[in-house]
Amino acid sequence: MPALTIHRPFLVLIGFVMLASACTSTSTPTTTKTDSPTTTIVSIPAPLPDTTLPDGEPSSSSTPASRGQSLTSLDALQLALVATDSDFAAPVLLRADPDGGQDFVVEQPGRIVRADGGEHRVALDIRDDVLFEGEQGLLGLAFHPDFAVNGLAYVNYVDTTRQTVVEAFVVSDGVFDAATRRRVITIPQPAANHNGGMIEFGPAGNLWIGMGDGGASNDKFRNGQRADTLLGSMLRIRVGPGIDTYEIPVDNPFADGESGSPEVWAVGLRNPWRFTIDGDAVWIADVGQDLIEEVNLADASIPAINYGWPIAEGDHCFQDECDMRGLHLPTVVYEHPDGCSVTGGVVYRGDSIPEIDGHYFYSDFCTGFIRSHVSGEGSFDWTPVTGNVQAVSAFGIGGDGELYVVSRQGTIFKLVVER
Repeated sequence: MPALTIHRPFLVLIGFVMLASACTSTSTPTTTKTDSPTTTIVSIPAPLPDTTLPDGEPSSSSTPASRGQSLTSLDALQLALVATDSDFAAPVLLRADPDGGQDFVVEQPGRIVRADGGEHRVALDIRDDVLFEGEQGLLGLAFHPDFAVNGLAYVNYVDTTRQTVVEAFVVSDGVFDAATRRRVITIPQPAANHNGGMIEFGPAGNLWIGMGDGGASNDKFRNGQRADTLLGSMLRIRVGPGIDTYEIPVDNPFADGESGSPEVWAVGLRNPWRFTIDGDAVWIADVGQDLIEEVNLADASIPAINYGWPIAEGDHCFQDECDMRGLHLPTVVYEHPDGCSVTGGVVYRGDSIPEIDGHYFYSDFCTGFIRSHVSGEGSFDWTPVTGNVQAVSAFGIGGDGELYVVSRQGTIFKLVVER
């Protein structure tokens, strides 16, 4: 793949420890594939040409307004990031309160607190049960689609025995009720990295769980291309009232358990630290190893997708020659040292900046750029106007419907426009 051409006069590379690490390999990936798309990222307004989705583009919930905007209008768009709250303890996620209260912030050591401008009222504290070390900790939070009726919230963390744990709580008056705590699923982790951590509810009301390949490097535990393991996969399960732990959706590709684990929806993932579901589309940012970071875009209704790891890293063979037939190649790729650990984000659907409706925002934990991608148009680099953000661990949509950027150094930023 040709090296990325970057035209960002105000880019400042910031060095810091990577959260969702791209582990160092002792070998250099090679490729014989010559028809990969050229990727050139330039500053606003010029977009990055879109890469090719082998199975076509998924439908989305609405047509992005940006597709009707001229490049001049995007060039004139002065986006900025404004700090709205700070002094969190290693924040890794922001979620809107479905009851309409102040947003929730997930702190990796094991708490969920309010983004209330300073006090950070505690909604959940399970620090005694959480292994906070490196990439491990309290990593995910999702609210049941019928929260208004059942009050259910789900968390994803690594416990002190090094297992991924998903648990359910009933939230009452903004507090996670410990008396209602119920374990949904546990998954042993063979290493300290590539724990995934993101959970989301999909369009059919099922819970999606992103699982890394087990860690170390080079897919050491050989999980990436196996459907009979819960690691290196996207899981999809049914949870909610009347279900003790979880059930298997009947349309899961291996629901009968004969050719794969019933929980598995897709395979070939290395470390899907952050993913999001927008309408019928799922965006999965999968952290690369030595050379390439990637964002995958797929139809959330299509089962048994193979995202390629470790046959491929990004859109290139990982080691030696390979056969990429049948793999779902990423829609966004960029090389190191443009970054080293992709942080997936969310699709903007807010009211304040209609020009970027439908833009999927993403960043990199190591270099902190702010970029967006529109399927069919390409990627836009907003860093010259927003500046870099240190240690971006997540993006979130707040209760106001607007986009927020989470820095693991403790600050929450809101994306705004200066008109």
